[in-house]
Amino acid sequence: MKIIYILILSLLYSVNSISQSAPILSNSAEISLLTCSPGAELYSLFGHSAMRVQDPSQDIDLVFNYGTFSFDEDFYFNFTMGRLNYRLAVSSMENFLWSYEYEGRGVIEQVLDLDSIQKQRVMEYLHWNYQPENRYYLYDFFYDNCSSILRDVLETALDGQVLYKDLTKKGDPSFRNMIDEYLVYHQWGDFGIDLGLGLPCDVKPRYIEYMFLPNELSAAFENATLENKPLVKENRSLLETQGLTMSNSLTNPIPLFWILFGLVAILSAIGYRKQKLFIGLDIGLFIIYGAVGALIAFLWFITDHSATAENLNILWAWPIHLIAIPFLFNPRFKKMYWTVYGSLLILTLIAFPFLPQMLHVATIPLMCIMIVRAGINYKLGA
Repeated sequence: MKIIYILILSLLYSVNSISQSAPILSNSAEISLLTCSPGAELYSLFGHSAMRVQDPSQDIDLVFNYGTFSFDEDFYFNFTMGRLNYRLAVSSMENFLWSYEYEGRGVIEQVLDLDSIQKQRVMEYLHWNYQPENRYYLYDFFYDNCSSILRDVLETALDGQVLYKDLTKKGDPSFRNMIDEYLVYHQWGDFGIDLGLGLPCDVKPRYIEYMFLPNELSAAFENATLENKPLVKENRSLLETQGLTMSNSLTNPIPLFWILFGLVAILSAIGYRKQKLFIGLDIGLFIIYGAVGALIAFLWFITDHSATAENLNILWAWPIHLIAIPFLFNPRFKKMYWTVYGSLLILTLIAFPFLPQMLHVATIPLMCIMIVRAGINYKLGA
């Protein structure tokens, strides 16, 4: 659905919508920030931002949207490698609203209090940015996305005259803390994101960097000033949002992984009494944990994703498990390997609250599973 939406959005813009040179806006023109509420799908959980330029006297009502990309033959490769270029697209306001109404998402408009010269400068910058040679940019979720770039649009077009009030949140949250607020209803998404993002996600942003989130950009604009007057002169609710529902708690990773831990513990206890290792279980676990570790290593060392570097999840998800599988049949190697791995897991659990990276709590039962298997292999592996 998202891909279809992006393709449609890209096609909505017509060469007749904007001339080769930026139109001269009338005194009745308005420039607004549009803030779209989070959606139900993972890609839309953090909301969206766009900029509206409206001039009824010239029949202009355009939305400038920095959140689109080309779905070409290199899409999957560039997306995976962190090299996907996003682009500025322009659509009619009518079609923009239709897409969000269809998804049941709300849209809030904040009309900016700009004089005629300031409006024209913003319009000219947006027009320049839409030119084919200028419209593409390398996307970065935290530092250069559809929301933060609108802050930069005003910063550039208005020569840094917008002043933002410091609204640093209580507790001085990290990037990870801030995105976690949006993942309450997507527990698997929360787990997957925490699994893939490394230490850069635990950096505590400056207030100006909060604006990578659309709602934070909206709050910043609401409290900002321009030439000693509020930046926003009017707020309008264009679409009402629909509520999200919580997924079934038993299918969430935390209870599910504890259930799996219980099953592994019971099976291991049975094996201990019968003096059986159930090596097939260990092979299966090594494949799963090793594959997770290989993915973490790939995102860290191979791709250009800055946020996936220095990922401490690799402490419990060793990619070398995949290589170690054939050696599980060697008693001496197996005992040594499990001893080192199990000891590291115990140390990781002890240090869990103090680690510089906030690991997801669902990793605790995952580590406990392997600690149990390490203990069984230590006892019976010789």
